[in-house]
Amino acid sequence: MPAIPPTDIQEVIRHLPHRFPFVLVDFVEGGEAGEWVRAVKHVSVDEPFFANLGTERPSMPHSLIVEALAQAGGILCFYSGLLKPMSGSTTFLAAIGNTRFERGAYAGETLVLDCRLKRALRGVVRLEGRASVRDELVVATELTMVVRDTDDARAADDPRTVT
Repeated sequence: MPAIPPTDIQEVIRHLPHRFPFVLVDFVEGGEAGEWVRAVKHVSVDEPFFANLGTERPSMPHSLIVEALAQAGGILCFYSGLLKPMSGSTTFLAAIGNTRFERGAYAGETLVLDCRLKRALRGVVRLEGRASVRDELVVATELTMVVRDTDDARAADDPRTVT
């Protein structure tokens, strides 16, 4: 399988439908197509989700850490050839299972997101995700994602559509 190259935020944005403030992957360190990907999220104190938290030690919400793992999984799906090129398809998070929360991810820490492809069949993708800080487990989860054509791709494939 081909290697997934290190990727900056501009390349990440090309492969995710999300935009600020909901892009939760800062860059991709690398991986192997069809196997695994490692991405990074820097948890900054000026994140929008910290705006109304009055705590002394702000922690990234666990639900957003799971979403960051899903976004890393979407990047893995793209590099694994499971998506159509040119934004012809996208991934949707369909299910979250067997999730374990071990600790928080605090402002100033770097969250490492590891996703491993378990199975892909007929547009349904099963992933295993782990988020950690300095090799300390933060979240471990299993994700199910579905790959669907975007509206533009469906219109292009429809013979009734006139261009």
